[in-house]
Amino acid sequence: MEVCKGSECLKVELIAYSLPKDGNVDKLVAESGAISHAPHFKELNEERVKNLIELLKDLGHESVFEHACFTFRVEGISRICTHQLVRHRLASYTQQSQRYVKLKNPIFIAPESIMDSNFAEEYLELLEKASELYRKMVEGGIRKEDARFALPQSIETKIVITMNARELRHFIVLRCDKSAQWEIRAMAREMLRLAYEVAPILFQDLYAKYLKNTD
Repeated sequence: MEVCKGSECLKVELIAYSLPKDGNVDKLVAESGAISHAPHFKELNEERVKNLIELLKDLGHESVFEHACFTFRVEGISRICTHQLVRHRLASYTQQSQRYVKLKNPIFIAPESIMDSNFAEEYLELLEKASELYRKMVEGGIRKEDARFALPQSIETKIVITMNARELRHFIVLRCDKSAQWEIRAMAREMLRLAYEVAPILFQDLYAKYLKNTD
């Protein structure tokens, strides 16, 4: 058994994103939007790209942002976190299956509030008992899909997430907010950081709001 305190095991990777011929995601979004008020497609310079994206944000015309998509690979999060994540329905998810994957050395995500409290020892004992029971049941012939019922929601999982830029922005606004649960907030912040690196104009306002003063 392994225990990760807080988000110390969190790992978020941007493994794919919409890549136009010139490699400019912001330009892809802006030029897609420009056709709605132009007689033909046209190429925009950097200033026009920035101005148009900012205008679209101000007007709330974010359907254009759906032309850009981002795919993330995430590990080091709990099933508690992914239960919250999949409530964002305008996205695609593929999660590690506890039905097919044998958890030989279960990893658990432990909140700092518990690990720094007087309950830490008792909590770790509970995780150890659950891990041992799971192992015994699997070795005793219980199917993994049934043995997993012994595992707490704090069990670590891995997931691939694909969102278009409009939904990603919506997700970030909700989950980077200080009222969001700490684990999904940490994940959302990393997703924002990575998205900003490849589409700085598209995510500049959110980066300034949630990350700029923390980097």
